[in-house]
Amino acid sequence: MPTIPFTIDAELLRELGERLVGKPHIALAELIKNGYDADATQVTVKFLPDKDCIEISDDGHGMAFDEFKNFWMRIGTPHKRATQSRDLKRPMTGSKGVGRLAVQFLAGKLKIKTVPKDKGGEWLEAQIDWEEAIKATDLTKVEIAYNRQPSNTPFPHGTSIVLSELKDTWEMDSIRKLASEIWWLQPPFGSALSNQDDLKNRFQVHFQSTKHDYADVFEKQMGAIKNIWIARLVGKTADGIVTLSLEFPGEQPIIDKYRIADFPHNNGKLNKTINLDNAHFEIRIYDLSGRQQFGIKVGEAREYFTTHGGVHIYDSGFRLPYYGLPTSDWLKLEYDHSHRKHISELLPKNLQQVPKALNDLPTLGRVLGVVNVDTSKENNLKITITRDRLAETTAYEDLVCTVRYAIDWYAYETARRKSKQKKRETSTEATSQTLERIEEVLEQYEPDIPKNVYRKVRDEVQKATATVKTDQEIVLEQMGLLAPLATAGISALSYQHELKKQFGFIEGLIDRTKDVQTTNLQLRQELASLCTDLASWLDRARATNELFDYIADAENTKLRHRFRAVSVIRDIVEQTRFLARGIEIDYSQLDDELFLPKASFSEWGAIFQNVFTNAFNAMLDSSQRLLQVSSQSDQKSRELLVQDTGYGINLQDSDRFFNPFERVSSISPERQALGYGGTGLGLTIVRLLADTIGCRVRFVPPQDGFSTAFSLRWRETK
Repeated sequence: MPTIPFTIDAELLRELGERLVGKPHIALAELIKNGYDADATQVTVKFLPDKDCIEISDDGHGMAFDEFKNFWMRIGTPHKRATQSRDLKRPMTGSKGVGRLAVQFLAGKLKIKTVPKDKGGEWLEAQIDWEEAIKATDLTKVEIAYNRQPSNTPFPHGTSIVLSELKDTWEMDSIRKLASEIWWLQPPFGSALSNQDDLKNRFQVHFQSTKHDYADVFEKQMGAIKNIWIARLVGKTADGIVTLSLEFPGEQPIIDKYRIADFPHNNGKLNKTINLDNAHFEIRIYDLSGRQQFGIKVGEAREYFTTHGGVHIYDSGFRLPYYGLPTSDWLKLEYDHSHRKHISELLPKNLQQVPKALNDLPTLGRVLGVVNVDTSKENNLKITITRDRLAETTAYEDLVCTVRYAIDWYAYETARRKSKQKKRETSTEATSQTLERIEEVLEQYEPDIPKNVYRKVRDEVQKATATVKTDQEIVLEQMGLLAPLATAGISALSYQHELKKQFGFIEGLIDRTKDVQTTNLQLRQELASLCTDLASWLDRARATNELFDYIADAENTKLRHRFRAVSVIRDIVEQTRFLARGIEIDYSQLDDELFLPKASFSEWGAIFQNVFTNAFNAMLDSSQRLLQVSSQSDQKSRELLVQDTGYGINLQDSDRFFNPFERVSSISPERQALGYGGTGLGLTIVRLLADTIGCRVRFVPPQDGFSTAFSLRWRETK
């Protein structure tokens, strides 16, 4: 019986390209992945739309002629079924061998140069016209022109592919999608080591384009994983002191300082030969659950952290490999997390008041961190003979505690915030009563419960009850403050209504005085002076009375809106103009499109009147008197700053001024008599209102030319 062989139409190239690759950014990503699989440490993408071409080059092991013939020129070759790359043993990113299909999907023509790493200078150059190839009747008859060059290689080793006659128009969104396909190939931190382990993890994609905004979009997306952190810790040591900054997205950093001598193993004493004067670190903590920003897939992010996560140590820029191993828990984060440790051995007692604070300790799988040291400058901080880790000296223990303190502090602060939020959402009184009932039921069934279990449960319930009652006392204390303030507000409204009646009487009195006819010159002058004084007093009294306008109107009190910030500030400036006594008020730096969080006008009036009044009082003795209101924004947070040129405050203890009856004044008694307020409740009211609205208020470092800066900050939800 005669036989007929299958033939393959060359059109299959186009069909496979469309079905297996599908989209241009995926096709280009396949070529970049080829460089990764070829053990390259760098891939450069030159995107030149004005020249209608794209060039992708890598410094990988390249291809010898036999490899080009048997692998690259064979569709669907199984050579990528290997799980690891040839030299660096990287996990392979592809298995179908469709890279060349991606090429024809992108462009009409291709030019390839490839220099094998170990062939003594021989290299290969080939050119393909895909449109001509597809016109062939049989795929097996498609031929490609090539040249084998014996010397004068264009680059040491690797592969360069130039695509011309591009088939698609590339927009910025396509560039962003390209980076989204390959970001996880690139490790978070660079390294200067040349050892095998470090080369395996060293891979960087460089994007160049005549359109600079394309390069910016690419770089932003490639580095997006570094910017989706939920907390960032930055620390530096000097003279035995660690200065630490803890930052949450959209908020001003919280600063703390702690002494290395206070770590338990130092017993309050620090040997002069054990210093960390040059150590500094940055640690970013992530939440890898739920939808991520920048279109990052959760699964890819988790795999990325499995490979690159943890806190790595660099010695003068050289990574110490031991601290990059998944099994290296040098900070004991995994150990303490698995053992449910909830009390820190490093934090001072005043920070241990949040129950089980270390429950929020992050694992290595959601941390990216770098610790930089210099063993050539640090006394007693030595590197081991194997050069892969630090010797476990006292200085090393100091370093461990320095970094671990920072992470414990993050856990404490996170737990404190959660506790504070929970207090807002639940009724402390109801919780207290529930716990007391639990204790009663526990006592009822005491005979049926093992003694050790009963004691443990009873102690925990009593501890929880005490905590809740303390919280309840705080709430009651705040209510005790609000009650007289509310009464004062009601009285002020009555006073305002009555005062407006008296204004009419004074106006009539002024008119009658002006109408007095007398030939006595001295009397006429005294009456005229009296009218002037009464008119001046009337203007001032009316201005004072206008301070209550924002609460006199029921609509201002009940209706809650998102007011335009500049409109609110303009109204408050007008209401408080007589208190300013000539102080210049500048709000030209306030964004016209900034909207405040949803609240009533009376709430905003109370906040800004108190802040402005404090600023006015602080500038009574100042030669330069300027109050500036400005705004600034980042991705999801907004901040409004009120800055003045007054006597300033000490930021170290500025938080206490938000407590009831806390006052500060550095002006002369004579000038104090001209001030307003002075009860010590203004900032307490401001913080209570801000907490209700969902804002954070605090004093922050002022900009140049100012003495005090009050910050009102909030996160945008849309």
